[in-house]
Amino acid sequence: MKRRGGMASAKLLCVALVFWGFLRQAAAQEGFISIDCGSTDSYTDSLGIAWVGDRRYTSSGANAAIDIKMANLGPDASTDRRKLQTLRYFPEPVGKFCYDLTLEANGKYLIRMTFLAGNQLSSNSTDFSVSLGAAHWQDLVIVDPWTPVVKEASFIALQVNLTICFRRGTNGDPFVNSIEVRPLSENGYQLTIGDWIMTNIFRIDCGLKTGSPSVRYPDDPSDRIWAADPQNFSFPIVTNASALLASTFPPVSNHPPRVVLQTAWNASKITFRWPVHYKPFESPIDLGSYYVALYFVDITGLNSRIQNVYLDGYTVDRIDNSGNSSFSVPATKTFEIAGFQWYNSSMEVSVIPSADSTYPVALLNGVEAWRLQEYNSSLTTSTVAVDAIEAIKRQFNLSQWQGDPCLAWPYDWLKCSEVETSGVSTIEVTSLILSNFSLTGNIPTVIGDLVELNTLFNEASIPESRMPHQTPLTLAHFSELSLNWRLQNNNFSGQIPEFLGSLPLTVLILDNNHFEGEVPRKIQEKINSGVLTLSATNNPLLCFGDNKCQKAPAPSAPSGKKNPKIVKGATHEGGGGQSATSFSWSEVSTMTKNFSNLLGKGGYGNVYYGELPTGQKVAVKVNKDNTKHSNEQFLNEVALLSRVHHRHLVSFVGFCSEENHGILIFEYMVQGTLEDHLEKKCTKNGCLDWKTRLNILLSSSKGIVYIHQSCNPPIIHRDVKTANILLNEHFVAKVSDFGISKPTTDENRTRGITTDVKGTFGYLDPEYFRDGRLTEKNDVYSFGVVMLEVITGKPPTSFNFPNSRASNLLDWVKSEIRTGSIGTIVDPTMGSNYRAESVWKVTELAISCLNPNLSERPTMAGVLEDLIEAMDLVEATAHESHESTMDTYPSPSNLSASDFNQYQQIVQSG
Repeated sequence: MKRRGGMASAKLLCVALVFWGFLRQAAAQEGFISIDCGSTDSYTDSLGIAWVGDRRYTSSGANAAIDIKMANLGPDASTDRRKLQTLRYFPEPVGKFCYDLTLEANGKYLIRMTFLAGNQLSSNSTDFSVSLGAAHWQDLVIVDPWTPVVKEASFIALQVNLTICFRRGTNGDPFVNSIEVRPLSENGYQLTIGDWIMTNIFRIDCGLKTGSPSVRYPDDPSDRIWAADPQNFSFPIVTNASALLASTFPPVSNHPPRVVLQTAWNASKITFRWPVHYKPFESPIDLGSYYVALYFVDITGLNSRIQNVYLDGYTVDRIDNSGNSSFSVPATKTFEIAGFQWYNSSMEVSVIPSADSTYPVALLNGVEAWRLQEYNSSLTTSTVAVDAIEAIKRQFNLSQWQGDPCLAWPYDWLKCSEVETSGVSTIEVTSLILSNFSLTGNIPTVIGDLVELNTLFNEASIPESRMPHQTPLTLAHFSELSLNWRLQNNNFSGQIPEFLGSLPLTVLILDNNHFEGEVPRKIQEKINSGVLTLSATNNPLLCFGDNKCQKAPAPSAPSGKKNPKIVKGATHEGGGGQSATSFSWSEVSTMTKNFSNLLGKGGYGNVYYGELPTGQKVAVKVNKDNTKHSNEQFLNEVALLSRVHHRHLVSFVGFCSEENHGILIFEYMVQGTLEDHLEKKCTKNGCLDWKTRLNILLSSSKGIVYIHQSCNPPIIHRDVKTANILLNEHFVAKVSDFGISKPTTDENRTRGITTDVKGTFGYLDPEYFRDGRLTEKNDVYSFGVVMLEVITGKPPTSFNFPNSRASNLLDWVKSEIRTGSIGTIVDPTMGSNYRAESVWKVTELAISCLNPNLSERPTMAGVLEDLIEAMDLVEATAHESHESTMDTYPSPSNLSASDFNQYQQIVQSG
C-alpha cells in the first residue's frame, strides 16, 4: 500500500483471504453472561436469552428505575426494553466501582454494555470511565439521557477473574444498565494475542432495510448485533433469501449468519467514510490502529465478478476468481485488514469493480470495523500489596472498594507507582490516605508489607523510601522519611502505639478517635523538645493536655458465660421500669426455632422472628460479620437502649454476646417498616391513606424529639430513615436502630461536635457530610427526607421522575409544586380523599427541614408542632371553606420563586 504524504498513511500488517462455507451453529447459550444492572429479577427475554440481576456481581451502588416511555429505543425496542428499565448508579463519595465476573482463562470474548441515563441525568452531561481488567477502556460522556449508548469490545481474558470498573468523572454519577458477555471461537477474528482490545465501531448487515430490527441471537450464535443500513449509507440492494451457500468450505468463526449473507449492497461503486476520532491526530503517538472485515458472497449467481478494495483511495487487494486470491462464486469470502494505522480524522473504504471485470457492479454483504487498543497484559499490582490492602479493607470495613487496588485506577484513598516512569510491570502502593474515614481499631502492622510506601495516612508529599519485604513495622522502614501522620476523624482505639515514638515524625494528628491511657514516653519527649507536634482533641480516655485519665468501661463478660443484667433504665414517658436482659446463645436459638423465620435483612445483619417463654413476640437482629466495628456498634446500641425508653421508640428486650455473637432483641412490630409499606404501595389490607401517613410522621417525630430533648445525655440518632421507622398492629410508629447514634451534651446538640460521618445515602445531611460537624439538625434533615417520601411514595435515591430532569426527590418536589398543584407529587395510592392544605403544610415543612442552612431549619420540636397543626386540618369538619378533595389553587403566571412562596402562604392562610 502506498503512503500519501501528510494526508494519510496505512500500514498493512495482515491481509487474509479465507474461503469458507456457512455452517449454522446450534442456538446455545453456553458461556453467556447477561446482567440486568439494577434489577433483582431473573427472566428470559424475547430472544430466549436468560438474564439475571446484578447483586451477585457487585456490592456497590444503588438501583434506580427508568420510565422508558420517553426513550429513543429505535427498531430494537422489543428486545431492549426490559433490560433498560433499570440501572445501577454509583453515588459519591466513592470514586471507583466494580463488577467481578468469572470467565474461562485465555478464552476469547465479546463484551457489550448499554447506558441509558433517563431521569438520572441531573446536569447537562454525565461523564465517567470504564475499564476492562487492567485496561482503561472507555471514557464516556452522556449528553442525551433518552438514547441508549452501546459499547462493545472483543478481547482475550487472560485470567479467570475479570473486573469491570467505573470511575467517577467531573459531572454526575457513573451508571450502567446492562452487561453482556458472549464467548467467541478461538478462531474468531485475528485477535490472537492478549495485548489488544478491539472496540467495535459498527457492524452492518448490508442490504437490510433502514429501520429494520437488527439481526442477532439466535441467528448469530455469538449474539453479535448486525444493524440495518444506516440512513447515510444509501446503496442499491439485492436480496436472495434462497441463495445456496456452499457448506463444503471450512468455516471461519467470525462469518456472519446466513440471513446477513442473503442481502447485499450491489452498486457500481460502494464507498463509505466514517470518523475515527473527534479531532485530527496531533502527533504520531496518537495513531489509531484499526481492524476491518468485509464479507462477500455472490448471491446473484454471476460467476465473473472482479472487484478491488481500497483504503482512502489506495488499492489494498484484488478480489477475483483467479488462484489463491479468487472470489469463487458462490463461495463466501472474508476479507480482513488488521492493525493498519491512520493519521486522518476519518477513514474511507471502497469496493469498486475492476476494469477487467465482466460484470461491472460491486457487491458487499456485511462489514465490521473495530478500533484496536494495545495494553500491557503483563501489568499487575504486586500480590503482596494486594494482600495488604485486602487486609486493611477487612480491618477497616472498606468493602465498598472492589477490584484491583491500583488498576486500572487506584482506590480513592491510596496512590500507586507510575509504570511510565518506573519502567516495570509490577505496581506497588506508594501512599495511604485514610483521614476522615471513620476507621475503627488499631493501626495495622500489615502496612509494613507495602514495600514502597512513602506516604502514610498523609496528604502531603514526602521523599520515597523502600522498605524491607514482609518485615515488622519498625524504625528501619521509615529512617529516610520526615513523616506527617494524619489519623484524625476515625475510630482508632487502645493506647497510642509505642513504635510511633521511634519514627521520624514531625506532625501526628489523632483528633476525634478513641485512644486511651498515657502518651508514650518517647512521643512525649519529642513533644517537649519541640521536634513533634501532637494534636489529639476529642479522645476522652487519652491522658494528654487538659484531659485527665478516665477509666474505660468494664469489658463484656468472658466468652461462653452468661452476662449479668444491664442496669435498669430510668422510668420515662410510656417506658415503665424496663430493663435489658442478657440471653444465652441456646436461649436465642430456642426462641427463634434455630433462626428458621427470617423477617428481613439490614446493614447490621439478618432479623428473625422469635417468641419468649412468656409468649412475647420479639425480633432478633444477628450481627452478620462480627467485626470489631460492628461489635462496637452492637455495644453502643446496648448501652443506649438499656436506658432509653419511650412509647415511640422500639422497646429493647435484651441481647446476647456469647461467643462474640452480637445479637439484639426487640419487641416485634407486626407491620414491619415504613419503607416496606411505601415500596409495596398497597397490601391486602389496603393502602396507606393520608391520615395514617401523617399519624406515622407524628408518632415517629415524638420519638426523635424525646431523644433530642429529654434524654440525659441527649442523643443524636444519625440514621433517621423510613427503614428505621417500625409500625405496630395499629400503624403506630416507633423509631429503631441506635447502632450509630451519638450521645452528646445540651450545648453540642445545638452547636455541633466534629465526628466521623455516618448515615445512609439519600438521608445524609450534605452539610454534615462535608464538614463532619454533627448537630441535632442533621436528624431534622433526614426526617425532612422521610416526610417527602411519605407524601410522594418515592425513595430519595430514585431517578424515576417522569418528564423531569430532577436527580433527587427534593429537586423534583420543588419543580412540581411551582405549578400550584399538590396533586402532582402526592402518592397516587393515597387516592383523592386527603386534605390538600394538610399535605401542603407538611410539604413546606419538609422543604424547610432540607434547607442547606442549618440555622434556618426547624428543631424537631418545631417539626412536631407543625405536624400537629397538619393533623388538626385533617380532622377539621368537611364544611370548612376548603373541601378535602381540593388540591389545586389558581396560580398567577410568571411568579418568581419568592413571590410564589408568599402567594402560597396567603392562599393557605385563607
